Amino acid sequence: TDVKLDLFTDINMHLFIEKGTRGGVSMISNRHSEAKHPQCPHYDASEANKYITYLDANNLYGWAMSQLLPVNNFECLSPEEISLQEICQTPDDATTGYILEVDMEFPPELHDLHNNYPLAPERMAITPNMLSTTASNILNEMNVQPALKSEKLVPNLCN
Repeated sequence: TDVKLDLFTDINMHLFIEKGTRGGVSMISNRHSEAKHPQCPHYDASEANKYITYLDANNLYGWAMSQLLPVNNFECLSPEEISLQEICQTPDDATTGYILEVDMEFPPELHDLHNNYPLAPERMAITPNMLSTTASNILNEMNVQPALKSEKLVPNLCN
């Protein structure tokens, strides 16, 4: 491809990129649901119909790997050196792109709207005290000791 691939020599830049590597998120937002429609046994016509849909997005990794990737001329910019307007107007196929570190606030009034699939998964260490009562009970029933700390990609509503 004749791509000139630069080597990271700035450890902070390398760590910044590594920290932002997300991977995939698998989740079940609702652990139990019951369908109610004419094809179900014990269907009650007096109740509203309810269908359960399973969605699966295939080949997200393949799609991501077919997109443009940063390869050279890496530099860190201060907030004063670039504007939000410039970032938003950068086309997908531009020769210059941006990797941003942002602080995000998720106000409580948006929690219900985004509860099923929060917008920004975060790589975080999960400790035993963060487990739900159900997860803790399952571990106890199976006589399994939780890991002291386990790093996962977690969709959450935390600020």
